[in-house]
Amino acid sequence: MANLSQKYAQALFDVAEQHGSLEGVKADFYEVTEAAASVGNFIEFMDNPKITREKRTAAVEAAFGQSDRLLLNLLRILSDKKHMSLLEEIYGEFLSLYDEVHNQARVTVESVYKLSAEELDQLGQVFIDKTGYEKLLITNEINEELIGGVRVLIGSKVYDGSLRNQLDNLRNNFKEHTNS
Repeated sequence: MANLSQKYAQALFDVAEQHGSLEGVKADFYEVTEAAASVGNFIEFMDNPKITREKRTAAVEAAFGQSDRLLLNLLRILSDKKHMSLLEEIYGEFLSLYDEVHNQARVTVESVYKLSAEELDQLGQVFIDKTGYEKLLITNEINEELIGGVRVLIGSKVYDGSLRNQLDNLRNNFKEHTNS
């Protein structure tokens, strides 16, 4: 379904960009995904074939009627096609398109302890220089299995400077030399 999610995201992105409402759609889309995730069984209700089209449409209007009209139109389509389960995936694809146009990336920095804003800024500058992105949106996650150091995830790339990784590499090198 990733391909379908990409198509929905691309269509929304293109029309939002054409109408100059990209920022508003992005902000509202975040709110919609948060709201949908916070309401138990909302997605199941919206994709349930036993629920009439009118009831699904009414639910969309009641819950998200104040959203940007372009996003609301997408939500109506998702409701009509019983594709509301794709909402988070579409949002992720939309953010990827947004990030690409703005030459930015979402980065996860894993560390044993919470890094300070200064440490994250320094790491961010290193990876801006390394990757060529203009901006990095960094989140710091605690991962005590690293033992020390950091692991940086940018898209599908992993930069692993953790002590755990160094120990694993050392163990593998030792095994290779003892088996030869």
